[in-house]
Amino acid sequence: MTASAYKIVLLVLIFVIQIFGGDLPPNVQRPSVLKSTLIPGWGEHSFNSPKRGYLFNGIEAALWIFVGVAASNSKSNENDLFFAAKEFGQISDPQLKSDIFLDRVSKYDNMDEYNEQMLRNRQRDLIYSADKGEYWNWESEDKRLEYFDIKTQRYLWRQRLTYSFGAIALNHLVSTMDALYLKRSTAALTVVPQFNSESASIEFSLSF
Repeated sequence: MTASAYKIVLLVLIFVIQIFGGDLPPNVQRPSVLKSTLIPGWGEHSFNSPKRGYLFNGIEAALWIFVGVAASNSKSNENDLFFAAKEFGQISDPQLKSDIFLDRVSKYDNMDEYNEQMLRNRQRDLIYSADKGEYWNWESEDKRLEYFDIKTQRYLWRQRLTYSFGAIALNHLVSTMDALYLKRSTAALTVVPQFNSESASIEFSLSF
């Protein structure tokens, strides 16, 4: 995630806090469960469960920190990947190449070797052409293997970034369900007997 994206997220959170955290008229009830949907732990604080609230707050903060680390490492590996491809593999404009191409060049020392293998496999549709800017020729096998390691690390950090966003979504969901549980646990049942000269009845009142 870029710095501008982080700023947008921060501004949205501030905006939400101003809406739901400001003073409301006495007759207006705060949507406490919705608070946890927006910011995990917020609803728990509203229901006087600070320990649970801080737990979800901490998980959310840790996940977003990890998102920043993963995004930074992924971008750093990507820059190293493009540099190695151009400097040691003679690949033109690697940043414009597909991930499939960038993966294949990590497994063959040069384009001719790759094409020969494709011909042996009778996969002519996978052959690359230097005229289309698909040429590569690694300076040495060590440089190719070094490139392969960088590519692997980029893939792993991308995966971690994806999993982090999934974990963030799950944290929001779990916190919302927890806030809903707390809301229901504060429900109060009031029983009011009604008597008059002609009949007797009981009035039940359930409040949340």
